[in-house]
Amino acid sequence: MSDTTDYDVIVCGGGPSGNMAAIAAGRAGAKTLIIEKYGFIGGMATSGWLGPISPMHFGDERVIAGIPEEFVDRMRQAGGSTGHLRCTNPHGSGAYLGFYDREHYKWTAIQMLQEAGVDILFHSFVSDVVVEGDTVKGVEVANKSGKRVYTAKTIVDATGDGDVAALAGAEHTVGNEHGVSQPGTLMFDMANVDTDRLKEYMDSHLDAFEWASEMVALQPFSDDLQQQHFVGQGFLDEIGRGLNSGELYLGRNSILFLTTTHPGLVHFNSTRIAGVDGRSAESLTEGEIDGRKQVMSLSSYLVKHIPGFENAYLAGTGTQIGIRESRHITGEYVITGEDVYEGRKFDDVIARGYFPIDIHNLKGKEGYSEHGAGGVWTDPQDSYDIPMRTLIPVRMNGLVMAGRAISATHEAHGSLRTQGGAMGIGHAAGVLASQAALRGEQPREVPYETVEKVLLEQKASLRRDPAKVERERAAAAEANERALAEGKITGLYFPGALAGTAPRL
Repeated sequence: MSDTTDYDVIVCGGGPSGNMAAIAAGRAGAKTLIIEKYGFIGGMATSGWLGPISPMHFGDERVIAGIPEEFVDRMRQAGGSTGHLRCTNPHGSGAYLGFYDREHYKWTAIQMLQEAGVDILFHSFVSDVVVEGDTVKGVEVANKSGKRVYTAKTIVDATGDGDVAALAGAEHTVGNEHGVSQPGTLMFDMANVDTDRLKEYMDSHLDAFEWASEMVALQPFSDDLQQQHFVGQGFLDEIGRGLNSGELYLGRNSILFLTTTHPGLVHFNSTRIAGVDGRSAESLTEGEIDGRKQVMSLSSYLVKHIPGFENAYLAGTGTQIGIRESRHITGEYVITGEDVYEGRKFDDVIARGYFPIDIHNLKGKEGYSEHGAGGVWTDPQDSYDIPMRTLIPVRMNGLVMAGRAISATHEAHGSLRTQGGAMGIGHAAGVLASQAALRGEQPREVPYETVEKVLLEQKASLRRDPAKVERERAAAAEANERALAEGKITGLYFPGALAGTAPRL
């Protein structure tokens, strides 16, 4: 890292969105610094102990491309990822999932940042901002070296919680219309699981699961990785008995689990911590303690009561609780749930959205509900566009938003908050920030055509290519038929289908 404290672009936060933003800005020719509070890149993808990368697909159409696609493919080629696998039943998981080894994720990110000429500053926390009028000029960083101010022509807030924007006085909302945010989750892994026994139980007890899906590979991946993949949510009776008897302490009434890149290692997105405030150290502390209480109780209960876990053990937990939602920084356009559901298109599109509106139960233990009493899972009618204006806070200059804190309602955020979506938004934020800095303009002054040109040069997907979609659909159909013929999937888990019939596209 150089000794300078003055940059074209500073990216605050090294999560999926900040990582993409810094690579994009560096490749566009901007002198870029990325600041991260941990000693590695990845944010929720690594410190939060996430399992897979969310789809990047609407149906079989890949809608997130460019640097995010390159990142996943480099992990796959290095033997650290399956690449994206097609889900036979998209309900609850999305159309595709990309499994990855977290250590490969960290190292691939560092390599790509360094190749782009980005300076990296680890173990550093943004403690304040430098603001002149309504213009953000820099950030104060606290770390082992003390406190130091770094300045830049453009700052990218990729903190997830909109911390930089809030410190600068940007307008924002929190959670839904009542100020309630989605619950948090402490993720964890169990090792030495008999996944064959677990899968056999699922196949023969479908009524015990709210939903389940098998995975179909469209690209080859390392033989050293787990080869057959599945995801399920359920064990309602078993979990119910534990909750009723008091043996189990858990914030939800079913468990969500997935295979991972490693044989015998199963990932759990199965704790629920309602009411945690991602903006408050005190609330986060309470949430961390409650999350660990749930993990310790559930991991022990799994070994005692769930088939396939008889010899399993708790292999690891997130470095921190996973926060789904907190601030929404108000931008020049607020994307709405209606925009998402109707698949609306915008003239200033900088990324494409694809994921269902996924809102976890805000207060109770129940899962998704048709009447909205529990969680919400609503499929959009089409992929939708994310306008450049959602990245630009009203009134504020020198600042670009990235990731889940962009300008969106609670409902729209329920779709765009996932990792693949955050990556696409981050890619765009890095390009917008770089062009503002290099042109000597404020982000809102940069012509859309300038940002569009660089995004397309960096191979982002901004609009549908019908010929490409047909090729992707044909490849998916062929892969599904092959997987069924080879016995790699049972055909039991896609809606309304009989075993042995190909999943619908």
